[in-house]
Amino acid sequence: MPIDSATAPRHGCLYRLVRAAAICLGLTALAALSGYVAMLWMLEEDKVEAPRVVGVESVAAEALIREVGLLPRIVAEEFSAAIPKGHVTNQRPSRGTRVKIGGEVRLMISRGSDQLEAPNLAGLAPAQAQRTLAEAGLVLGPVTAIHSDAHRRETIIAQDPPAGTTVTRGATVRWLQSLGPLDDIVVVPDLYGREMVVAVNLLRELQLEARMTFLETVTGDGYVVAQDPPAGTQVKVGGQVQITIGE
Repeated sequence: MPIDSATAPRHGCLYRLVRAAAICLGLTALAALSGYVAMLWMLEEDKVEAPRVVGVESVAAEALIREVGLLPRIVAEEFSAAIPKGHVTNQRPSRGTRVKIGGEVRLMISRGSDQLEAPNLAGLAPAQAQRTLAEAGLVLGPVTAIHSDAHRRETIIAQDPPAGTTVTRGATVRWLQSLGPLDDIVVVPDLYGREMVVAVNLLRELQLEARMTFLETVTGDGYVVAQDPPAGTQVKVGGQVQITIGE
């Protein structure tokens, strides 16, 4: 239908207004988008990629992290059979993650493998053997003592698990300990009611030393009224026996 010559100017004006509004909206949207992109760019400009430090020795790893403007922080240690002691086993954030400059990179450090060979304790004194176990991260278990003609008193004869066996840190190690030759041990006799001289001589025959104290009693003058250790106790040759004499 032909356009009325009277309405044509109004249509042209409306078209120009719509077009101008669309252009303004487009420019506004473009400006907003540009601002958003610029903001993201500015935010990203303050970030760097976390370097890969897993498997790297801890001192070197900390240096690499500081080189890019980040702060290393060791948070824990863990056993690792794959990564040597003192090297990084894990990092957070991971390699390639963008981190704000000055941000932290948390590190886990290897304590080495938790598997080791049981140390050889044979021939050691108990105190030295305990130190050896503690240094290896092992725990002392029950100790069994027997008489032995071949091993000095208070030395380790054997152990379980045997030396060289692969064990886990924290495992228990038991040992067999020597009491020395059986001849070195004597049984304390029953001295109660014996005369003092008889009791002392009996102890001397057994190579034991008599230590005497005296106690006023109604009866038993010159006789043993008490002893320590009691009869039947095994003691080392040369040991002391305390006897109480009534007077």
